[in-house]
Amino acid sequence: MNREQIINNMCMTFRHDYGLRISEDDRMYSLMSGMTEREAQALYNDMAQIFDNDIAPLIENAKRYEEGTHIPIPVNAEYAKAMILVAENYLKHNS
Repeated sequence: MNREQIINNMCMTFRHDYGLRISEDDRMYSLMSGMTEREAQALYNDMAQIFDNDIAPLIENAKRYEEGTHIPIPVNAEYAKAMILVAENYLKHNS
């Protein structure tokens, strides 16, 4: 998934009628579901800001762990021992 797809999904989660466009007249004279272009753009901009500030950094960190370019710091001795076992197993099978 790319940035735009994630943000659109966030919009749909927040407002299930995000994908339904209505005119300003519809908004004024009826109780129809849907959002005007201006409302939809405002919601998209809000969700984009949340994505850029809060979600994108987490995705980047996860990618670093997945790629093996980022190493977690053990939180205790037991965790450190487990990390050593994983590293030894990796070296045994990939050397």
